[in-house]
Amino acid sequence: MKKTLAEARVHFGFADEISDDVVRQAARGAGIELDETPNPLAELRKVTEDLAKAVATANESQRQEHEDETRSVLSEAQAHLARLKGAEPMTPSKTDAGPAVRGYTAIERTWFESDPAARNLPKEERDDWLRANYEVAMMIIGGTRAIASINTVEPSDALRRGWQHHVFERAPAEAPWVTDGNGSRVRAMDTAETGFGLELVGAQYVSDLWAATRNIDSITGRIRTIPMSAPTTYVPIDGDLPEMLFVGESTSSSATAYTTSKTASSRVTLTAKKFTIQQIWSGEMEEDSIIAFTPFLREKLNMSAAQYLGSSMYNGDTTNAGTGNINLDDANPADTKHYLAYDGIRHYWLVDATGQGKNMAAALDFAEINVARGKLNGGDDDIDNAVKNINWGRDAAELLLVADWSTYMAMLDGDKVTTVDKYGPAATVLTGELGRYSGIPIISPAYATKTDTDGFLVDTEATNSRGQITVFNPAGFLAGSRREVQLFFDRIQRTDQFLLELYSRRAFTRFGGNTAAGIYNIVV
Repeated sequence: MKKTLAEARVHFGFADEISDDVVRQAARGAGIELDETPNPLAELRKVTEDLAKAVATANESQRQEHEDETRSVLSEAQAHLARLKGAEPMTPSKTDAGPAVRGYTAIERTWFESDPAARNLPKEERDDWLRANYEVAMMIIGGTRAIASINTVEPSDALRRGWQHHVFERAPAEAPWVTDGNGSRVRAMDTAETGFGLELVGAQYVSDLWAATRNIDSITGRIRTIPMSAPTTYVPIDGDLPEMLFVGESTSSSATAYTTSKTASSRVTLTAKKFTIQQIWSGEMEEDSIIAFTPFLREKLNMSAAQYLGSSMYNGDTTNAGTGNINLDDANPADTKHYLAYDGIRHYWLVDATGQGKNMAAALDFAEINVARGKLNGGDDDIDNAVKNINWGRDAAELLLVADWSTYMAMLDGDKVTTVDKYGPAATVLTGELGRYSGIPIISPAYATKTDTDGFLVDTEATNSRGQITVFNPAGFLAGSRREVQLFFDRIQRTDQFLLELYSRRAFTRFGGNTAAGIYNIVV
């Protein structure tokens, strides 16, 4: 017996939002024959419903405009009354009684309490911050529904309404979906259940995480990142300039042809490496605790991604043996250590090109920083090389000076560093910049540590007592992204625990030589 589209929709339990094409496909798969003879009454009913929805939307828009206008008039009246009384009007920015903009739900006020700085973000950024929180909260709650036989955490009406508004209603017509290297849409969140993962790609959380990563860490924020179309991507780069020759005039038809000059080309290789964060929580959780936990979770994931990706680029060394790794010279590093992914910035001048390094063996001589910068120009000793050379050290503002904290403090004692409090946090100053030496920005991330006298770290912490400085040009390095963030939330059976998994595939490489130099064995 044939079924109408409406009957088939009821048969499969599909919501009204599911398209007719999906209903037809499901019917074909189940062997159900559809009767799609035009039904004038049904079409009239649909038109009527559409008109009713349009009227309701218009009424709601009108109501919202009226409320906004009323709120504005009341605010102006209150301010005027306060001025008449000679008192300064109280504004949300002058009180701790709530967020900077009124109208937030109790859930959102809880989030603002845990991260007060979010109150002062511009409206668009604040809305994106809220959307990312809703995405993560619903992902966690959705993960508790993976096993039907257990008590699950149900989202409250307030959480569901906020999630619906920020993730779907406020989303642009063409949502910023996460894509792979080929431009195909991928799912960045998955809770194994329709309604809590299949429709929620988590685009805002992914973009929020990488934006936070770039802001937290000045290295990842300065190094250019390109999408990768394959696990191994070859990036063409400029080679040597074609040589210009001095020649004489050709005076006869049989003159010898001039010598040709070739335009050289080269390429660098980006190979994607996989990174993951695995976190486990017990099953004793209720919705309220999940809500309060959401900003904390996001903050920690953002910080972890920033610190570990930055460290992999700065400290990377693929030497996986009992000796020789610049991060663990006297033991075999665990195979899962982040710094094994690639050969990084510090590895270049410590191992690949040892002439780029300087063994200080004393307190820092500031003149050696200028010497290190001079080594970023590799073609100053031969005229033929010089005209084809890239001088990576030419512009001080484009460089970065990375120092461990003890060395940075010693630099301050030498009164050679201009600190941010003196020249002011201008728009060009990146997060994490502590000061400048001769125009070169100085940073001291946590992963820039003291080392042994040879510039390598050893397992005995007390032996790592000497300072170290790296001067490099971020434009001389390139990062790649094969897979943006993927988040999965699952239940671990028989232990009453939940597992959050984060995955990403990233690449890193260097353009040519002379992109970095350094000073090691600094007595601090």
